[in-house]
Amino acid sequence: MRNAWRTLITLLRVARYRRIALGIGTVYLVLFLVALRDITLGGSGVRFATVEWTRMFSPTSPFTFEAIARLTLPGVTVLIAPLNILVGGVLSLLAALNLMVTYVAYNQPSACSFNRSTGVLASLPALLAGGACCAPAIVLILGLQVSSLFITAFQVLIPVAAVLLLITLKLILDRTHPERLSLMDA
Repeated sequence: MRNAWRTLITLLRVARYRRIALGIGTVYLVLFLVALRDITLGGSGVRFATVEWTRMFSPTSPFTFEAIARLTLPGVTVLIAPLNILVGGVLSLLAALNLMVTYVAYNQPSACSFNRSTGVLASLPALLAGGACCAPAIVLILGLQVSSLFITAFQVLIPVAAVLLLITLKLILDRTHPERLSLMDA
């Protein structure tokens, strides 16, 4: 684990890689919140409303929680659900780090113990993790008849996505050799 941690720290010391991870993480978090409908289009004027902070612990479905505030701006409404932001933040961090390391593996294959195609395939869990929050919404939008077993399966997608992202990140970092990195390409 120390080697993986050291590799990650080495990669994050490069400004370009930090920017890539920050950009991917931000986009992922916004898309996660849009998929949960915590960010929606619509709204007029500027308003801010709150409820009791203890409601943030009330689940709306597995791994999604109640909002404690609503911010309405012209054209957008944001529900502020701290635990949804936390869950989305963890997933977006893991996805961003996975995709950043995949970018390094693709651009600098000599620094990794696998070829370019393996590096790209390693990013698959990061990309599929987006389905953890979006899949139930897509099923509802399409109006498909889904059995209770299928709906139950969606309840485990978020923790499974997090575990897959952690495992993939560890595997990629273990096969990346920071001493072989060419910082001139960074």
